[in-house]
Amino acid sequence: MSHVRIRCTALIIEHNSVLLVQYDDNGIHYNLPGGGLEPGETILEGVAREVLEETAAEVDVGPLALVYELAPHKQSGSYNVNQQHGLHLIFECRLRHNSLPRLPDHPDPHQSAVQWIPLDDLHSILLLPNISEQIQNYVAHRRSIELVQDFELARLKELQ
Repeated sequence: MSHVRIRCTALIIEHNSVLLVQYDDNGIHYNLPGGGLEPGETILEGVAREVLEETAAEVDVGPLALVYELAPHKQSGSYNVNQQHGLHLIFECRLRHNSLPRLPDHPDPHQSAVQWIPLDDLHSILLLPNISEQIQNYVAHRRSIELVQDFELARLKELQ
């Protein structure tokens, strides 16, 4: 098992609002829909699965928007040093036609809502990780990162 956990995450923006999952676990906080990559799935499949599990919505996964690293061993302050090192791959996603986000029939423990939060209000909520500024910057400039998947590349012929 890798010492770095990969988390596949969706950034869904509509009408100047971002879709977030609300949790009530010792207070209200929000996360982008997402979670850990499962064995046998690609990162893009993981993003779509996690969005469906957490918001009951189907998405088309677009470009890689942001990458966030949580390195607890490099943090100071109140971070849990036993927390696992994580890499969040955050993809811009679009809801599929007639797909409406909602609280799933069997939500994760502590998941209390699925909400659209206006981009201008991100500073007034507890978003974990605190990437409000980076989300607003991405929406303003739409500079994405190309994801290259090996199975899509042409194979090199053996040199003779």
